[in-house]
Amino acid sequence: MKVTAFIRQKQVAKNNTTDKSTIFFRIRDGKLDIKVASELSINANHWSDDRQGYKLRVNTVSDAVKRELDRKVREITDLINDKYHKGVDGKWLKHLIQLYHHPNMIYSEDGIDTRLTNQITEYYNHRKVANCTIYTSHTIIKKIKHFELYMQNVKRRKGYVMYAEAITEEDLYLFKEYLLDEYIIFQDHPEIFEDLKEWQKPRAEMSENGAYDILHRLRTVMKWVDFNGIPTTKPFSRFELKAPTYGTPWYLTLEERDRIWNLDLSAEKNQLKFHRDIFIFQCCVGCRMGDIGRFTKDNIVNGALEYIPHKTAESSGRLVRVPLNQKAREILDRYSWRKTTLLPYFEDWEYNDDIKKLCTMADVTRIVSVLDPKTRTEVKRPLNEIASSHMARRTFIGNMYKKVKDPDLIGSMSGHVEGSKAFARYRTIDDDMKRELVDMIN
Repeated sequence: MKVTAFIRQKQVAKNNTTDKSTIFFRIRDGKLDIKVASELSINANHWSDDRQGYKLRVNTVSDAVKRELDRKVREITDLINDKYHKGVDGKWLKHLIQLYHHPNMIYSEDGIDTRLTNQITEYYNHRKVANCTIYTSHTIIKKIKHFELYMQNVKRRKGYVMYAEAITEEDLYLFKEYLLDEYIIFQDHPEIFEDLKEWQKPRAEMSENGAYDILHRLRTVMKWVDFNGIPTTKPFSRFELKAPTYGTPWYLTLEERDRIWNLDLSAEKNQLKFHRDIFIFQCCVGCRMGDIGRFTKDNIVNGALEYIPHKTAESSGRLVRVPLNQKAREILDRYSWRKTTLLPYFEDWEYNDDIKKLCTMADVTRIVSVLDPKTRTEVKRPLNEIASSHMARRTFIGNMYKKVKDPDLIGSMSGHVEGSKAFARYRTIDDDMKRELVDMIN
C-alpha cells in the first residue's frame, strides 16, 4: 500500500503567486486506486512531487508557512497509513481527511456520531444497567478523551480521534500503554487533565488487570456497534486481550477486624469514625462497595439485609439475604436517625485511604505475598498498604468459609451465583484447613 500527495495543475505563469492548487491524497494498493481532495492548497510553481511539499528554494513564501504546510501533508499521510485497512473506499478516505481538518466534527452520514465515546454512551443507554456501571462508563469515556488529547498534543498526531469504524489493532495497543502510563503522563502534562476534579486526577499506577478490564468493556461495545450497523475493522480479533490475573485474596482475621472495631477514635474527625463503621459493616455483610450507598431502611427485613447486587442485577437478579450480627446491628443503631441511606455518604477514594489509615492505627501490618500489578511477580507487602474496601468483602467470605466450607451457601450471602469461578478469588485454603484435612488421614 502506498500513499502519495499530489496536485493536478502542474504549473502556472512564473509571475502568478496568487493562484492555488488543491492538494489531493491518493491510495494505491493492488487494484485499489482512490483519490480525495484535502483542504490544503499550494501554488503549482512551488510544489515538489518528490518532496510532496514545498520546493527547497521558494523565496516568496516564509519558512514558517512552508514548514506548516509540509507538516500537515506529513500528518495526513501518516494518518492514512495508520488507519488504512482492507476494504476501504473513497468515502472512507474523504471522511478521514475531513476528520483531520475538523477533529470535533460529528460524522453526519445517516445522522450517526461514530466517535467511540458517543458509541459507549449509546450502548449503555440501550441497556438496563446499575448506576455504578454508568459511572464506570463515564470514567472510561474521560480516559478516551484524555488519550485523544495526549495523541493530538503530545504525540503531534493532529486530528487523532477514536472513531468506531476506524479503530485499529495499533490504536488498542497505544490506548493500553496510555492507561498503564497515565499517572506519569499526568505529572508531565497536567494541562491534558484540567477538566477533572482534584480527586479524579490519575495519581496512582493502573494495574494490567485494570487496563484489561477497560479493554474487555470496549470489546463488548465494539461488538454491539458492529451488530447495529456500523461496520468496524474488528480490531479485537487481532489484539491480545489477556484475562485478569489474581494473586492470593488476603483478608483480615476476626482478631484483626476486631482491633479496628475497638479503636479509640474519640480524638479523630467524624469522617474516620464513619469510614470505620462502614468498613466493619461491610466486613459483617460482605457486600460490594458499590452497593453500600444504595441501602435504605427498606433493605432491612426481619433482622436481615436484603438486596439485589448491582453487579449481577441484569444477569441474574438474584436476591441476597444476610442476617445481621450484633456488630452490624449496633452500627445501624448509631445511624438510625438517617432518613435516606442506612450509612453516611462517602467518596470512594477517601474511604479507601482511611481504611489503610485504620489498619495502620490498629497495627494490622502483617506481611503477605501479593501480585505486583504491573510486573505480575510476587512481592511482599504489609496488609495496611494493600487494604481497601474489597478487603472487607474478602474478610466476610474468607472467615465464613473457614467456619462452613460450603461455597454455595456463602455465595448466597455474597451475591455470587452457584458454581461461580469468581468465588474462588475471595477465599484461600489456609494452613488451618490443610491441617484439618491431614488430620483426617492421621
